[in-house]
Amino acid sequence: MTIADELGLLMQNHDDEPQAAAEKLRQLADLALPADQLARFSWLSNHVVGELNQRWQEAYELIAKGTASHESLPLAVLRNAAVSAHISGNLLAGVALERRMSKLGLRAEQATTVVRAAAISFLLTPGRALDVAVALQGVVEGVERWNESSEADALAAPSLNNIVSALLEQDDETLAHPQVREVMIEGASAARELWQRAGTWVNLERADYLCAMVFNRLGEFAKALEAAERGTHLIETNGSEDVDRAFLMLEAAQALFGLARQKEGTALLQEAAGIAGSWDDASLRDWFAGKAKPLYGLSV
Repeated sequence: MTIADELGLLMQNHDDEPQAAAEKLRQLADLALPADQLARFSWLSNHVVGELNQRWQEAYELIAKGTASHESLPLAVLRNAAVSAHISGNLLAGVALERRMSKLGLRAEQATTVVRAAAISFLLTPGRALDVAVALQGVVEGVERWNESSEADALAAPSLNNIVSALLEQDDETLAHPQVREVMIEGASAARELWQRAGTWVNLERADYLCAMVFNRLGEFAKALEAAERGTHLIETNGSEDVDRAFLMLEAAQALFGLARQKEGTALLQEAAGIAGSWDDASLRDWFAGKAKPLYGLSV
């Protein structure tokens, strides 16, 4: 099995046994890692060793060890190394890594914003939701000042997606806080703008899906419907993404129910269920069923 195969398996199953995944990463760090696998290795080191096992210093050391034989590193790898350096308390190393990022085409403030966004994405816990919202506000403000396309767009967009998605999972009391509500909307919108500049149409329609979920979760049903329909239109215009389309239709149905348009919502819910029923992947069908279940009680 190649190193790429090993990392591919870890990407699929690292959450199942994080301690075993961490041990595998330690073993891989001793090998000659190919340049095209450094981004996956460094992200997994942060997620598995840092976030899941709460050993951020070790995560930083693993990345340093695994990349030591490479004279130049891609921006994503430098970002991942800077994240573990900062979270582990190694400020000087983190700043040095940000400096290296700025020498590869990012402005200094872009490098800092990209690293902060990625770091915040690893730090959300229920007790930290408001602190994360405050930090995310600073990231959004930083992104809004860029005003032009750069490599920073594609680096920051996934982090914004991850932070907002994690905030969506918080309880109703947390999401009732005005600052949390505001930054969720702004964060989803900023991610969409970044993907519009740097991503594919699939990235963009998935950003619309995130916007729809945020608006539905916050009770902004007219805006949720607009976002879901925008994403669906992108799919219809550009290609075929039946899985994404079905989930977008679920968000549209939820929005319609929230707008007291039960007949339309019911029709859309049934259409989405028909699409999902044709999927071969049982886990995907179960995921859809779990999200759809609350809506059946609202249908007519």
